[in-house]
Amino acid sequence: MEETATAARLRAENDELRARVARLEREAAEAQRATEERLKLAAALEIIFRGMPDLFFQLRLDGTITHFLASPTTPLYVEPEFFLGKRMQDVLPPEVGAQFEATFATAAGPAGKARLEYALDMGGETEWYEARVIRVGEDGLIKVVRNITEQRRDREAVLRLNAELEARVAERTAALEVAAAEHVALQQQVIEAQRATLLALSTPLVPIARHVVAVPLVGDVDADRAGRLLEAILEGVQARRAAFVLLDVTGVPRVDEVAARALADVTRAVRLLGAELVLTGIKPEVARVLVELGADFGGAQTLPSLEHGIAYAMRSAPTRKVRMW
Repeated sequence: MEETATAARLRAENDELRARVARLEREAAEAQRATEERLKLAAALEIIFRGMPDLFFQLRLDGTITHFLASPTTPLYVEPEFFLGKRMQDVLPPEVGAQFEATFATAAGPAGKARLEYALDMGGETEWYEARVIRVGEDGLIKVVRNITEQRRDREAVLRLNAELEARVAERTAALEVAAAEHVALQQQVIEAQRATLLALSTPLVPIARHVVAVPLVGDVDADRAGRLLEAILEGVQARRAAFVLLDVTGVPRVDEVAARALADVTRAVRLLGAELVLTGIKPEVARVLVELGADFGGAQTLPSLEHGIAYAMRSAPTRKVRMW
């Protein structure tokens, strides 16, 4: 009888061990599938990033560069063998390195992100860059670098034109040497120059991947610009058969009723064409105004940054049916 009880106990323990082994095998298989999905997403993002003019750096919190992605045609300040494994602050000129030291400290802190504009001497020519740094995990940073030389030169040229025109208006008004008609004409030139400033700062519809486009907005959105924005997005969605439109409002300093209505109109219009609009980069103050104005985006997806929007679109694109016109 004692032998029978021992055998029963051993069979029970054996069954329990088999159940544990089966459970561990299922968990291992699920972990393997998740790892494979992450690797596929990482490979897809790397292909996209290498086709873009931007530079992507992976760093430790102290600024040490561990990995980078760049298009073969994008010029580098120094070759990879001179910066991989080194702190970015030590590779760049001292004044720029000091700026990045402060920028990395900000991104590593509670804010979790930071932005910096800086200049570098590239073969005797001064080039301007915008760096966006975000914290990833406990000990990592991601830095995205974009060449903004052309936009900066356009902006400075328009601002100089504004200053010259405003000086002319002030001088002629003070001296009473200009007739009323000419005075009105000069004021109109100032208005047109200011409108040109917004156009110079705007970024057109940018293809990110097949069926994915991005629209980075910079500057205020008035009624005239809202109409152009809606027209450009709808034409771009139809022309590229886009399934996802990433509308990034990081560069929009403020919103009013006109801007809120424009964003809502764009969301509804994109949905009517069978695409999904994803809002990225909404700052807290902008979000508060949108809530106060009662803006209705019909459940549109909102994400903290354009980088998050790209990852969301690439993850969702394989399962979304693309409307064909």
